[in-house]
Amino acid sequence: MEKEKATTEETKETTRIKASINVDEEEVDETPTKRRRNMPVSIVWQHFERLKGDPNEPYARCKYCGATYACHSKRNGTGTMKNHLESCKKYPFERKRDSFQKTSAFKPKEETARIGPLQLVCDPKEETDGDGPSQVLCESISSESCRQTMAEMIIMEELPFKFVESKGFKRFVSKLTGSQEPKFVVPSRFTIASDILKIYVNEKQKLKDIFVKMKYKVCLTTDCWTSEQNINYMVLTAHFVDCDWKLHKKILSFSQIESYNGHTIGKAIEKNLKDWGIKRIMTLTADIASSNDATIAFLIKRFNKWLICNGEYMHIKCYSQILNLIVRDVFKDHNESIGRIRNAVRYVRSSPARLMKFKKCAENEKISSNSVVCLDFPNRWDSTYVMLEVALKFAKAFDRLENDEDAYRNDSPPTNEDWANARLLIRFLKVFYNVTLKVSGSLYTTSNVVFHEICRIQNCLQLNSDSGNKMLSTMAKNMKAKFDKYWENDEKKNNILLCIAVVLDPRYKLKCLKYCWNNLFGPDIAMAKTRIVENVLRRLFHEYNIGPSSDTFMDADVKDDVETDVDLDYGITNSFKDVETTTLDKESEIDVYLLDSLVPADSNFDILCWWKQNEYRFEVLSRISRDILAIPVSTISSESTFNIGGCVVNSNRCSVAPKMMEALICTRNWLNSSPINLEIHNQDLEEDLRFEEGFRAVMDGEKDMEDMEDFV
Repeated sequence: MEKEKATTEETKETTRIKASINVDEEEVDETPTKRRRNMPVSIVWQHFERLKGDPNEPYARCKYCGATYACHSKRNGTGTMKNHLESCKKYPFERKRDSFQKTSAFKPKEETARIGPLQLVCDPKEETDGDGPSQVLCESISSESCRQTMAEMIIMEELPFKFVESKGFKRFVSKLTGSQEPKFVVPSRFTIASDILKIYVNEKQKLKDIFVKMKYKVCLTTDCWTSEQNINYMVLTAHFVDCDWKLHKKILSFSQIESYNGHTIGKAIEKNLKDWGIKRIMTLTADIASSNDATIAFLIKRFNKWLICNGEYMHIKCYSQILNLIVRDVFKDHNESIGRIRNAVRYVRSSPARLMKFKKCAENEKISSNSVVCLDFPNRWDSTYVMLEVALKFAKAFDRLENDEDAYRNDSPPTNEDWANARLLIRFLKVFYNVTLKVSGSLYTTSNVVFHEICRIQNCLQLNSDSGNKMLSTMAKNMKAKFDKYWENDEKKNNILLCIAVVLDPRYKLKCLKYCWNNLFGPDIAMAKTRIVENVLRRLFHEYNIGPSSDTFMDADVKDDVETDVDLDYGITNSFKDVETTTLDKESEIDVYLLDSLVPADSNFDILCWWKQNEYRFEVLSRISRDILAIPVSTISSESTFNIGGCVVNSNRCSVAPKMMEALICTRNWLNSSPINLEIHNQDLEEDLRFEEGFRAVMDGEKDMEDMEDFV
């Protein structure tokens, strides 16, 4: 009886629920404007819009081609609109049948629908006209686009071609594609090499079109590289400011050359410039090797027609190289002290136990620093600078470690004299370190800052030469003698265009040059040098003013509707007056600019942005500024800025043919336009140390594997 009673109660409850549901449905039917909350909105309404008209005969229009369809919810539905998306010729999304995977910007919900090969996924974040969640369309990813992206990855990350054939990568791709059909087939290394060459050809053509169309000049840099097989290469790079006043650095070639002979390099540069269709050359920044004099003479002879001031100011010295040469000699003089400090750092970093012991010594000495002692890299003096700078903060900790640990005491630890020498080195090298960073940038202007940085070094060396500290004074005098060898009071050895770059900086102009020279050389020399710079500026102004600024000047001779019946005397008189007025107006540009008040000095000041805003006010001077501000003062690539040794090609690239190597290096530069940070920080070392400590704690059972995320 109890079971029958329970069954009867369940039947009544079920009937009551069904009745409730029927009532809700009837209420919805009676109010057609109210949408069911659980009813998903069809995906097609992202591609169609409802037309205004008779609500009993509703129509919708395709957003891409304008086709209209009846869309009554009961009589028509959305089937015809879905079918239209499959055949719409103006549909912007990809519908390739060979796609191997469908992806979306959002994670899919349970509600999904399909339109042919395209998967439609509901996205709760998107708002819709109704109460239900909207849906986003997942685009198909074609095999061709994946192959291209894979080739770009090989280029940008400098991976070997055989990487695509590795088991680990194939396993990753297989897991990524899952059960999708058809499967994506990982290409062979030969196929990926072919894809890379296609990317190189396409990107080169895009860049070549830019050079053909632009009317401004190009600044060049050359640098020599060597492979592990002792094959010589020359990299040629173009620097220019575009019409939107953005600075660009593009590698034009990475070609194999027979020797570093000046004539050979000159012919290689000429060949590459002809290939790119480049004629308007501003300057060539090259190192201070004597062979480059022959290179400059060769290029002046070949491109004299397009050079400013007959090529007198074409050669720009590489100031990063000059600074590196001076610093190299300083390291040689203190090699023993640096070596003992390096051994101390190596001892501490040789094992986690020693590092923990050293950290306890630092705590006992109450040294509070987030830095971590780090070893330097061969041939990179900036890493040695950082190693010494950090080690000096822990000098007392090293001394305590010497007292507490016999093994370290027997490893020739640094003496007090070594620490004193390190302090002097840091005091000197700090100026050189900061200046090298500043003048070696490639994605911001450097021609307008090098003068200030050289003056900073001169002033520092002069002050320390008169120091009462004998060691400090001797070091400063030796460095100053080497420095003056490359930076003498001679306009022939120091390119005057770099002084004009200072004049074209609205924060400084001629006043700054005169002030700096007055402090360094006295008022008479300062006045003479200032007058020379102003004369060269006016000479440049004259050349830019009389030269054609656009092709409109060249089209005057080919007009079809030429008027021949004119008053000759009237034409000459009025033309002469126009020329005279124009010349006076143009010449006054320099005077107006120089007499204008200086722009307030600001560390965030953007000189290219300023000239962009004042381009129409100073028509000729802005054209001069665009070319001069593009001049680089360093030939050394960003990653080799502090390299005391030569530039060596990546080992992954040494085994490929010269043409393929050129394609890889050039395309990597074209695809990767983000700036490279030159400064070495301890952040990566600190992160590695935290990870190392976390891993040790997990292996010792002190932490769970899930806690590793806290250390990464």
